[in-house]
Amino acid sequence: MEKFDPFGLMEKILPARIIHLAIRIIMCAILTGLLIRQILLYHLFMFKPLWMVETLMLSMFLISYLIRKDPVSRARGTKEVFFPVIGALLPFLLLFSPPNLWIINHSMALQLLFYWMTAAAALTAWGLWALRHSFSITVEARELVISGPYRYIRHPVYAGEILAALSIAAWRFSLLNVLIVLLFVVIQLLRSKWEEDKLSRIFSDYQSYAAKTIWFWQR
Repeated sequence: MEKFDPFGLMEKILPARIIHLAIRIIMCAILTGLLIRQILLYHLFMFKPLWMVETLMLSMFLISYLIRKDPVSRARGTKEVFFPVIGALLPFLLLFSPPNLWIINHSMALQLLFYWMTAAAALTAWGLWALRHSFSITVEARELVISGPYRYIRHPVYAGEILAALSIAAWRFSLLNVLIVLLFVVIQLLRSKWEEDKLSRIFSDYQSYAAKTIWFWQR
């Protein structure tokens, strides 16, 4: 049985470099739209530092797609393509639940939540800046990044995204959002495991790097 490989199917029609370019153009167009929307929503943000780091994070996503390198080992199969894409989309579902009235009516809790969101977005943006040439949603290998927050934690972008998703679920608390966050965390952890397996195969020094950094498990 053949692996789920949409890129491989497209490669039968177009050269790989054209497909990579098309993906970059599409993602840059989407991210530019999101960035413009973020700028236009400035006046609606109660906590301006949160707006600043969210805008920075979106900018880092855009820069990553503008300058990233083609993979030395691209994503193949359901676990390397399908599940990471689903994981990337899941946090958006959290926004469909209304804000938690208890938090809205307690200024201290609201302030703490805003600081939590800001810290999570800042960690994600820092990780993206360090990763920029190697960023990918699917499980791919480009080059080994060990600078910035990667000196201490193997997956700072995933950590930031998990913390951000948890903060949104607290802000918009519902049973559905609890289930969405649990599913998101599971997918992110699986995604990081599959990514580490690939990086270990591609880069001979990955294991020594992983032994000196932290994540949910030790390699």
